[in-house]
Amino acid sequence: MTLPRKNKVEESPHFNEIVKRLSEGESGRSVSAWLKNTYNEDISFAALNRYKNKINMPKRVEAELNKRAQKKKELKKAQKKKELESKTEKEVQKQADKEETAEENNNTVAETIASNMEGVAKVAAQFPERFEQACKDAQDPDSNVTSKDVARLSLDANKLYNEYFKQDETNFEINLNEGFEELEDALKKSRELAEKD
Repeated sequence: MTLPRKNKVEESPHFNEIVKRLSEGESGRSVSAWLKNTYNEDISFAALNRYKNKINMPKRVEAELNKRAQKKKELKKAQKKKELESKTEKEVQKQADKEETAEENNNTVAETIASNMEGVAKVAAQFPERFEQACKDAQDPDSNVTSKDVARLSLDANKLYNEYFKQDETNFEINLNEGFEELEDALKKSRELAEKD
């Protein structure tokens, strides 16, 4: 079995100096000239450059691995940043939807209250006149309206007022229409009775 033949650089008595110079970055041409001038030794710059590549290979491989590791790290960091931005965007959308829904609900409640307030205002505007008429009718001996009817009308009005300003604990909605029909019916009946007589 024959061992592989060493190249001229490895056979040189100045091998360690050659490796040192090449490792420090000196060019093959420069080291070739130095060997010729200092030791009168002939090694071509091409052979020295090939050997330089050979001894620098582990460093180059390490540098490449470091470069790849850095790229992976940067890629992973960019991916995490993108995921965080995506998560943040989803949270922003969710919060915006929540606030928009709350605002729409508030607007709906406000519109309902405003609409019901018109009904309250209408009944309230007519109530003093109707109440006064009911009182007059109650004083008329020929009328079927009694003081109990007037008191009942007053109590119904007070009850409606209290119910309007009381919130339902289960759904926090105010039912403004409930009872007003009864009040209007009571007023209407008292008017009809008064007109009959």
